[in-house]
Amino acid sequence: MADPRRSGNPATRAGAARTPPPVTSRQAAFHDRSRGLLVRLSRLPRLVIPAVMLALMLIGLSAPVPVALVALGVAAAFVGWLALLSWPVLDLRGRLVRVLMVALVAGSAVARVNGWL
Repeated sequence: MADPRRSGNPATRAGAARTPPPVTSRQAAFHDRSRGLLVRLSRLPRLVIPAVMLALMLIGLSAPVPVALVALGVAAAFVGWLALLSWPVLDLRGRLVRVLMVALVAGSAVARVNGWL
């Protein structure tokens, strides 16, 4: 017979469930301001956002530098915004991936300005 105190959720049994840290009023305001845009983005077809990000990165890596910097700036801002929204509930690995993504886009911009790409 199963233990009634044992959760039926495998993630909970494995200890993966954790409560997110308390949200500050500034974080809550940021999340509230972002909610409308997130809802609109979620209504788009699934491939629109990855396609737009791919287009921004290709423009950023191949267009003249002034246009490239604008495209890479938009891409970095979008990735950074999503990282900030998800930051409170991420573990260390998830945070590291978000930081690396922003650094990759910012590094691409630095490389374009210096003529390395």
